[in-house]
Amino acid sequence: MPIAIDLGNTLAKAALFEGDTMLGPFVFDPESPENLIKMIEPLNLPEVCMIASVREIPEILIKKLSLLSQVSILDHNSKLPFSISYETPQTLGRDRIAAVAAAWKRFPGQNVLVIDMGTCITYDLLTKQGVYEGGAISPGIYMRFNAMHKFTNKLPLATPAKEVLLTGKTTISSLQSGVMNGVQAEIETLISRYEAVYEDLTVLIGGGDNKYFDKKFKINIFAASNLVLEGLKVLIDFNEIE
Repeated sequence: MPIAIDLGNTLAKAALFEGDTMLGPFVFDPESPENLIKMIEPLNLPEVCMIASVREIPEILIKKLSLLSQVSILDHNSKLPFSISYETPQTLGRDRIAAVAAAWKRFPGQNVLVIDMGTCITYDLLTKQGVYEGGAISPGIYMRFNAMHKFTNKLPLATPAKEVLLTGKTTISSLQSGVMNGVQAEIETLISRYEAVYEDLTVLIGGGDNKYFDKKFKINIFAASNLVLEGLKVLIDFNEIE
């Protein structure tokens, strides 16, 4: 039974897999992985572990996991089911690689735009020829709210909302309108621009902040949760290291 671990900027998630069925995810503080270790140590189940991390991996996590399973840390040199056409592959986020792997499995032989709404919003293109072409990175929702509060003297710190006004009537609602409507417009515009270049484009969107836009996009998309964990399981299977 493999375990996949996604160490993000603000949150970390782990999941066990029984076949293709995900057990979890278990959310923990990436700075304090002890809770994860306490959870899986008694199980003695993981035969293999794959980690995608955008941060320094805690040494204690590697040490403990190595006693329980075969540990593989995802990077651009890992065996992948698609080729990477990226000028600086060594800088490519491991989470982005894993999310694209999930898209490769879900939509074989298709042009797929993968959008992951986390700390940053990432856009990643996988062509029907099986080539990862790159994409785009923009500030995530909370980063936008925090930036306007931090880099001004008087703007308050607003928070996301599912329902926002088009025309804000207070400073808070104006901030919410700018961020939430702005993110929606950004995503819809970029999808349209990709569709103009890549025929029969499939759009797969995930990430924790996608919940704020449920059914709001005016474009046909596939929503998925835990894309990175799903992609890690795909890569575990592809590498035949279970």
